[in-house]
Amino acid sequence: MTHVREVGLSLLLGIACLIVSSGCGTMKSAVSAVPGASYVPGLADSKPDGPQDGEKLQLKISPDEALEILAEVAPQHGWQLAGAGEQHDLQGLRGKYFRLETTRFLGGAAEMNGVFFIDPGGTYVIVGKRHTGLPEELVEPFLAAVAAKIQQ
Repeated sequence: MTHVREVGLSLLLGIACLIVSSGCGTMKSAVSAVPGASYVPGLADSKPDGPQDGEKLQLKISPDEALEILAEVAPQHGWQLAGAGEQHDLQGLRGKYFRLETTRFLGGAAEMNGVFFIDPGGTYVIVGKRHTGLPEELVEPFLAAVAAKIQQ
């Protein structure tokens, strides 16, 4: 009698595992059939256009040229170049730092600091959102000005 119970319990457990695994497989295939859906709620599969917060912008110009372009582009979009200089570390010169300031209708005064780092191919800068990096709203006009400078 105990043998029959063990076999019945094993069979019941096997069927339960089969139902659970097939149910999850159906859910994954249903989610993947929906365009833009993700396995994590609230996250989309597609990446937004343009560079995002934390990404590197590779530029084929020197840090000095990048700083000059930023000084021209920033005031056109509500930002002022408040400070600039050389960025050093223990290994020497790393690039050119900048500090941008703006006054917004909502939120008041804001500032962002970043560095145009020296790179073998030119320079790079990190895109920022809060306090560090090149402001996201300046990325497109800045890249357009860099492209125009390169074409000259």
